[in-house]
Amino acid sequence: MVGKPRVLTHVVDSMTDNLRPTRAEATYVANAVLDGSDAILLGAETLRGLYPVETISIVGKICGEVTSHSLL
Repeated sequence: MVGKPRVLTHVVDSMTDNLRPTRAEATYVANAVLDGSDAILLGAETLRGLYPVETISIVGKICGEVTSHSLL
């Protein structure tokens, strides 16, 4: 899909109620970055979740680790 933005949603749904994402969710976020996604949209995780700040922080850390250790 050349020229169209790729936005990822529903990536860490488990963080609505849990402090940490599942391994599958963390891998999904990392692979999305490696695949060149343009944005990650957090919804319920931050809107009505118990850990909105932690969710943003963890997703940001995953993205940062992937970009600093890969050949993007």
